[in-house]
Amino acid sequence: MESPQQVIVVGGGPGLCDRLRASGADITLVDTPARYDRALVPVAGRTVLTEYDDPSLIPLLRAIHRDRPFTAVLSLTEQGLLPAARIAEALGVPCMPSEVVERTRDKFAMRAWLRDKGFSTVAGAAVRDAAGIRDFAAEHGYPVIVKPRHGQGSENVSCFRRPEEVALPAENLDEYIAEPFLTGPEFSVEAFSCAGEHHVVAITGKFTHDEDPANPFVEVGHVVPAPLAPEAAAAIRKYVADFLDVMGITDGVSHTELRLTPSGPEVIETHTRVGGDSIATLVRQATGHDLLDLTVQWALHRAGPRQPKDTVPGAAAIRFFTPPPGTVTAITGVQRWQGLPGVLKLHLPLKAGDRIPAIRNSRSRVGYVVATASTSAQAVELCREVVAGVRIDTVSAS
Repeated sequence: MESPQQVIVVGGGPGLCDRLRASGADITLVDTPARYDRALVPVAGRTVLTEYDDPSLIPLLRAIHRDRPFTAVLSLTEQGLLPAARIAEALGVPCMPSEVVERTRDKFAMRAWLRDKGFSTVAGAAVRDAAGIRDFAAEHGYPVIVKPRHGQGSENVSCFRRPEEVALPAENLDEYIAEPFLTGPEFSVEAFSCAGEHHVVAITGKFTHDEDPANPFVEVGHVVPAPLAPEAAAAIRKYVADFLDVMGITDGVSHTELRLTPSGPEVIETHTRVGGDSIATLVRQATGHDLLDLTVQWALHRAGPRQPKDTVPGAAAIRFFTPPPGTVTAITGVQRWQGLPGVLKLHLPLKAGDRIPAIRNSRSRVGYVVATASTSAQAVELCREVVAGVRIDTVSAS
């Protein structure tokens, strides 16, 4: 009987671990004491809890590797991507080079790399104070976007349109990067790469919190497929394939955010993982492709994407609830929508007495609905109906 493949999973993830076990692999889970998911400990054959930069981590894994060699090191969590690449390199396991992963984690390094390769002319500068932001704007013009150099989840992103508005965003352990504000609708591209061959699985349309001038870049909804003309979709697909080539991303899943500017697509950032906000679920519902399945099958068997069964509804959307901040006094309407045809999931873990914060980033959203339909417009409309039909009464803090 063939021995099971040994796989290291950095940062956990129940969906990833479930698919690995279903494929017959044995899991060694590597995570931090503060972040690990207790429910995954029984799933893993071995669990190592330590900080990712612990100098004893790689020697420990190397000793295990000598006895029962690992065939893959996987991570789909933002903080685990670079440690996973470094572990794989140290063990001699096939992986994306850590320098490539590092470019995707560092927005300033990505901008510099793209300019050096002649792929993009978009400027970027590391800034430490308001004076640095004003200096950048004096050279490149307003509006200016300022965001954490290694940030995620739309946290601490600011747009300054005039000199008198400029102020360094919230105090942060990370550096900030200043960039010109790119105009045009925003999309994300969910792709899977196999030995340098790129498959664009889906283009995702985005909805942002535009009605809140203080936090307009927080994402409050997505839809797959994005409502795009065929020519625009083709331009985005080609652009992303070329972008992945330039970045050196050859294998695995990627999530690339971009704007379709008047002069064509322009990247905002990219990640070597699936997109957050249940985008992988939307992709699976709308296209039949399961990005986590693809990740596991490529890692274990070097099997690329196959044509999915033609049984999918065609479109899927997610919309987040965005009630005003305050203390919850009552919630009504949830049961009316539970189980309605097309409503795949309604998640609203609120009860009377809970405190709703102002929506400043992805983590401060309070719940969501996922819907499927035959068209993107229908899926978006069903989400809108559910959000409008659920009433969340709050009272402001005195």
